[in-house]
Amino acid sequence: MMKKILLGTSAIVGASVLLAAPVWAAEKPKLEMSGYLRFEAWGVDQDAAAGRQNQGVAFEMDDAEIHFKGSAVADNGLTYGFKVELQEGGSDGSAGYDEAGIFLSGGWGRLDLGSDDAVHNNYKVGAYAISADKDGAWDGNNLFATASNAAFIGTDFFGGDDANKITYTTPSFGGFTVGVSYTPNTEASMNSGYPAEVASTSTGFLNGGNGNMNNQIGVGAQYKATFSGVAVEGTARYARADYQGYSVERDDAKAYGIGAKVGYMGFEVAGSYQNLGDSGLTAAQKAAGMDTGQWWDIGVAYGTGPYKVSVIYMQSEANDAGSGVQDDKVDYLQIGFGYAAAPGLDLYAAYQYVDLDQTGTANDNEANLFLVGTQVSF
Repeated sequence: MMKKILLGTSAIVGASVLLAAPVWAAEKPKLEMSGYLRFEAWGVDQDAAAGRQNQGVAFEMDDAEIHFKGSAVADNGLTYGFKVELQEGGSDGSAGYDEAGIFLSGGWGRLDLGSDDAVHNNYKVGAYAISADKDGAWDGNNLFATASNAAFIGTDFFGGDDANKITYTTPSFGGFTVGVSYTPNTEASMNSGYPAEVASTSTGFLNGGNGNMNNQIGVGAQYKATFSGVAVEGTARYARADYQGYSVERDDAKAYGIGAKVGYMGFEVAGSYQNLGDSGLTAAQKAAGMDTGQWWDIGVAYGTGPYKVSVIYMQSEANDAGSGVQDDKVDYLQIGFGYAAAPGLDLYAAYQYVDLDQTGTANDNEANLFLVGTQVSF
């Protein structure tokens, strides 16, 4: 029902704004370009784990993106435009389209059409959002061994980001906005057509994949306001999708989360809670006591002039099934420092402590990570 409403609303809105009056604009959209690059040096010290060095140094070009965008206003007041984002590819240095889309907006709201982030991941706020580390929190998980620990490390819900979708966002009513997005297939982006049903071997959205889902619907709500110098932001989000290609029936993917941030005179406090419920589990797995997990975080930060410091903490849990049901748990602490050295030049450093525990197994790991990085934005 939600899918039909969203598709019908999008069609009506699109037709009305385009046919209500001639849309010849005085000028075409003008091209703008921006982007950023990050280089990071990591020091890693962790318990011995299969496939990982016990300690060492790692250099990363953590992210490199170029964004092209443009917009214009038509004679009937319609604002329209586009964006194209290029991002670095794999270890061979290849690059490709990360996101691309067209938008239409006016007093009725905004319609986004294309390969873009899911609304349930755009409408989020938590401790990671106030990190002094420009890279954000919980990013060291590619350097330490998680073994078979199923507890989630991240900020996004299950997949759908950068897949082809339509998204409608309401105008702001006293600082309150709502967004809804629909993604037919989370594996389809750009000109990929409709992928065949290929089953994941696990609940792939927990492992960075899209999980081969159909009919993904995301809903997000946000409130932003300032009262006597106190900046307040709150978000709530929900998403659901159907799994495809499995020989054994699984629960639909469903998740929800809430978050808040408060700022005053350079101080910021933020936190969030997310729950993935029984997403992607079979009846047998649920009967055995498994769940897909939940996590929460909290943090505090202070910034003055070009300097910023932050302390943030996350705890994540999931009941996994290895040899019997296991309580998987991750405790993640980060202390960060940031310095805006010049316009477009940021320096940052962080210490991260991670404790991974899998009850009844030898898969535990304890890691200490040290990060020094720089970001150039243009």
